[in-house]
Amino acid sequence: MRTNKELFDLSGQVAIVTGGAAGIGVQMAYALGEAGANLVLAARNIDRCQEAAEKMEKELGIKVLAARCDVKAPEEIDALYELVLKEFGRVDILVNNSGATWGAPALEYPLDGWRKVIDTNLTGSWIMAQKAGQIMVKQNYGRIINLTSLAAFVGAPAEFMDAVAYQVSKAGVAGLTKDLAVKWGQYNITVNALAPGWFPSKMTHGTLNKSEEVMLQYVPMKRFGSDDELKAATLFLASPGASYCTGVILSVDGGWVAQ
Repeated sequence: MRTNKELFDLSGQVAIVTGGAAGIGVQMAYALGEAGANLVLAARNIDRCQEAAEKMEKELGIKVLAARCDVKAPEEIDALYELVLKEFGRVDILVNNSGATWGAPALEYPLDGWRKVIDTNLTGSWIMAQKAGQIMVKQNYGRIINLTSLAAFVGAPAEFMDAVAYQVSKAGVAGLTKDLAVKWGQYNITVNALAPGWFPSKMTHGTLNKSEEVMLQYVPMKRFGSDDELKAATLFLASPGASYCTGVILSVDGGWVAQ
């Protein structure tokens, strides 16, 4: 029987975290790095990635690689995986965190906004997962964690979340997670998802500031998430300890979707 320390030890593993240099991505990257995994922080803003990588490497004593990647561009995803394999030779963990939103009334929602959100949140997650899966099958090991949202399971009042493409994209990510979990379980690859509620970040800043009072009425715990409340859930799904969990959508939302 393995000890708890062994069940949550990621030493020597390699984890890619898209959107890992800002917002909740930083939380999740720290969770994996603190457990010993070497990190690849990938996002469109390479300067921000480099800054975060240097900070984490110094603090955690692991290797952290910064890489530019726009998940809407398949050629950039290919280049990212080529870089990771050249540097590390393997990919053990993928956290599919890159995300976008676009606010507009559903009756007037622009097609370019729809495409941007779907291409980033859903199609980008799919291509990242497919490329990771191709590597993980050969390794006979892998952990994929997709980022869905409470928005995948409930409609949202237009007063504070008028972003239909975001809702749809995150529902798609939940479906993608379950389907890949079934298809890839035989290869010792687990595919799970985190469904965060409202956490303060650059993406959510405007909404939270404008509608905090009414939004908290929907949260049984009467507060938003903090800067470390995704770490434990991330580590669990990425760890050897979650080896018999796949197709799980783990809500970290203060009870929102339990209602």
